[in-house]
Amino acid sequence: MLMECLGEGRGISLPAGAIAASKMCVLAVGGYARIRKQFKVPIAQMQGVQEKLSVIGTNTFAMMAAQNMFNSFLDAGEKPSCLSAVMKQMCTERGRISINEGMDVMGGAAICNGPANFMAGGYGSIPVSITVEGANVLTRSLIIFGQGLTRSHPHLLGLISAIEDGNDLAGFNRELTNIIKHAFTNLGRSVTRGLAAQVTFRGGDLLAYHEAHMSRLAANFAFCADCGLTMGGGIKTAEFISGRYADVLSNLYLGYAVMWFYKNNKQVEGLDKVFDATMTKIRFDTQEAFMGIFKNFPIPGMGLLMQLPCFPRGREFSPPTDVQRAAVSDSITTPTAVREFLTQNTFVSKDPTDRVHMIVKAAPMCYEADQIIARCRKEGRREPTKEEQAKIDAAEAMREEIIQVDSFPKLMGQEHNAEWMKPDWGVQAQPKVTIEPAEGKQQKSTA
Repeated sequence: MLMECLGEGRGISLPAGAIAASKMCVLAVGGYARIRKQFKVPIAQMQGVQEKLSVIGTNTFAMMAAQNMFNSFLDAGEKPSCLSAVMKQMCTERGRISINEGMDVMGGAAICNGPANFMAGGYGSIPVSITVEGANVLTRSLIIFGQGLTRSHPHLLGLISAIEDGNDLAGFNRELTNIIKHAFTNLGRSVTRGLAAQVTFRGGDLLAYHEAHMSRLAANFAFCADCGLTMGGGIKTAEFISGRYADVLSNLYLGYAVMWFYKNNKQVEGLDKVFDATMTKIRFDTQEAFMGIFKNFPIPGMGLLMQLPCFPRGREFSPPTDVQRAAVSDSITTPTAVREFLTQNTFVSKDPTDRVHMIVKAAPMCYEADQIIARCRKEGRREPTKEEQAKIDAAEAMREEIIQVDSFPKLMGQEHNAEWMKPDWGVQAQPKVTIEPAEGKQQKSTA
């Protein structure tokens, strides 16, 4: 019973922590990027920063989708132990990436410890979520595909049972024949769905477009998994290959979860841009995992045999474009419905001196002030009205306060002494130093 609870729990608790951290990055880092200026421009408008923010946005959306689908399975009474391993490994890795990207955006504000640093706690907890309840390196390389293959294949377990139950030759031959038929069925499905996906266009129904490609990749995976059986029991210890199979399986689950989640929340204005960028990245990552399998499969010729029906033209998918990345970044750094959606149920302290509280309050103020300034410049560099100037001044005051890092005037053991004052560390004149010469040499002096 304990192990069953752990199997389910690792798909709930650790992903929840990773998703919370990623949501906080959307809320606070996205807001900070809109507030902080460099060269008189909000850093949210700098393309290098937008690249980081887009990763945070797509990761958060993908993890929210995976979490909602997995929890719905549990609510329905399912006990998906293999899927819980996928959730644990996939979400904690993406949570780590989101926090690291957030650290890059925050810069020095994320490394100066103190009450104003809201990133340090999440960054410090990353090793815990990566390591506990099945280290990610073990989960990816051994558990997800190695255990999942036996559990999910319709005939493999029957084949193993025929061997273990007194060498049932008739049962063995029957299951082996079924496995071969299953492989050829998957081969046909892989080819036909690949052809069908070629005639779908992004300009039409966006959901149908991505569904066609995910269906094609799922058929590719089924065929390649059957081909993996040619390695016999060695597939479980061939960790390079097993890890890549795990990447494909994890991305397939993630892709279908994202499509399901988007279908249920299409009413959120602007969510289609985040959905499109997320699916583009998932599809690209799946392709790269497939290519790793084809190139490194240990049985000569099998890699090419798998690639020809799956990716006959080589690589077909690309990562998100710069336009897609900029759109995702803008959606989480401006007052949009997408930003509200991706940060729902995120705790924000009511303490007015809390840095996240201040960012949440100041981000729309700074955005409005920047819009006023841009409008004044566009209208012949006119002076802002009295009301507009008041909004600009309030935003600038908040901006100046938020970009400051913590400073502590008292040090170590003296910090609780009310009478202690920080010493003057100014540079003082150095005394004249005389160097005694060796015997027979001229004396020198330095100041």
